[in-house]
Amino acid sequence: MFENLSIWKWHMDFVGQKHAEYLFRTIITTCGFVGFILGYVKEQFSITIGLTLIGFFVSALLTIPPWPIYARNPLKWQKVKKVKKIENNLTYDEYKEDKKKEKKKTK
Repeated sequence: MFENLSIWKWHMDFVGQKHAEYLFRTIITTCGFVGFILGYVKEQFSITIGLTLIGFFVSALLTIPPWPIYARNPLKWQKVKKVKKIENNLTYDEYKEDKKKEKKKTK
């Protein structure tokens, strides 16, 4: 069903999230301020609300979708370490104690 969506990256990295949030706040604040000034000059509260809503929708369009610009700094994950299987369903502490006992016996 979702095979054709695999070409899209559906994530943002942490730096991209920071940039998207900054852009969102900047657009909302600027549109709110300009809307307030224009609404005050024209004496129309609807201008203030309209510009703020326009700013919201523009910022949502620019920041909500995971655009490729927000995925430029991917995380570098550590490689998986292979762990020996714990025998006899012992807890980790019991396993360590058994290993210590085995070392003492071999000495």
